[in-house]
Amino acid sequence: MDGDPGLVGLARQVARLAWPVVFSGLASTMVLFTDRLMLGHYAADALGSMQVSGPLVWSLFSVFGAYAVGAMAVIGRAVGAGREADVRRTLVAVLLLAVAVGLAVGGIGFALRADIAGLIVGTGPETADIRALAVTYLGIVLPFSAASLVGTAGVIALTAAGDTRTPMQISVTAGLLNLAMSYVLIFGVYGAPELGIAGAALGTAASMVVYMLLSLAALIRGSGPVKLVRRALPAGGPRALLTPLGPVLRVAGPAFGEKIVFHAGYMAFVVLVGRLGEEAMAAHQALIAIESLGFIATSAFGVAASALVAQRLGAGRPEEASRAGWMAAGIAVAALCGVSLLFFAVPERLVGMFLDEPEVVALGAKCLLIAAVAQPLMAVTDALAGALRGAGDTRTPMAVALAGPVMVRLAACWYLAFELELGLLGIWLGSTLDWLVRALWLTAVYARGRWMRISL
Repeated sequence: MDGDPGLVGLARQVARLAWPVVFSGLASTMVLFTDRLMLGHYAADALGSMQVSGPLVWSLFSVFGAYAVGAMAVIGRAVGAGREADVRRTLVAVLLLAVAVGLAVGGIGFALRADIAGLIVGTGPETADIRALAVTYLGIVLPFSAASLVGTAGVIALTAAGDTRTPMQISVTAGLLNLAMSYVLIFGVYGAPELGIAGAALGTAASMVVYMLLSLAALIRGSGPVKLVRRALPAGGPRALLTPLGPVLRVAGPAFGEKIVFHAGYMAFVVLVGRLGEEAMAAHQALIAIESLGFIATSAFGVAASALVAQRLGAGRPEEASRAGWMAAGIAVAALCGVSLLFFAVPERLVGMFLDEPEVVALGAKCLLIAAVAQPLMAVTDALAGALRGAGDTRTPMAVALAGPVMVRLAACWYLAFELELGLLGIWLGSTLDWLVRALWLTAVYARGRWMRISL
């Protein structure tokens, strides 16, 4: 980071960090697509059960992995300032925290999986099959929570140092394993047993273990500042070992609150969809898989913005940090407009990849047109939120998560879907309104620039 790279150079740096994350996301999305394609063609209720399992697993790992936000900001600043010893001590502490949190989440989630499934889709006889399938899936996946969180901690540390290619390779490898195992075990090909939803879960669990092992191997063999070495362990016992968590947790505290607020709202949102019936749940799962194309890009540019802003603030270049965030947001909007055009062009074809019933496909296609409008709003939201988190401002995203996903989305979705009886269409209209509110709010906060004066 010698000197100001200029706008073209900055755009190249954003792209250099973002494209491996996009490719990694494509690998994850390929798994999401294919898992739901396979389950949808295996049995409709198997796909419907992912309305319980998918959001729950995502929410648990997102909420209890919130310390990764603090790790990104603290490690990124230490890398920018050239403090390699601090980088390595923080890495060890974050990995230990990931193990502890993963074991707790896996154990508690496993014990309560049946109760949670009943809360999401109801306990009536009409949802008995979906609940049973969800319980089976969660019972296999949740015990491997620690593997997923440790792998994520390692990948975040690598990304904070500016290495997004290694995480891409790790994600692609784990994703391909998930895809292969799920196909073989769902349908029982090549002499394997036909396990259905349990096969999909075993593929996911195996990929989590591989994800962790490859992440740790990259940290041990790495040559950069983010490296697991014996001298990274400080003398002084457990207290000295955990001391580096202080600044990580200070930054991550509001991020943890943000995740709780957001995912509590999201799970309430899932409950609303669950009350619309089995057809709406199946269509919604297909739409989520399709919309993940947009999530890939927004997540990638959020990661790039976070790493670049953290490193430049650590190097004492706040104005360059500001330009990095705007550049990431601008490129993200351009990319997501391309996704929007795809949704507008062939909505029936995209939804029809997942579902066979014409009336369900028609419903999903209408909702996908609304999702197309939301894509550039998602781009602005995720890129600027990532930039603020990289700066250490995790309070603003928490406030935005309270106002958008909880207040605006739930109120709008309830009113549109149930009061105006628009059903699933109302759900997607309400969620798009949420993205609009968040995009406008984060743009205003980022433009003020107060985040440039935050000390960690």
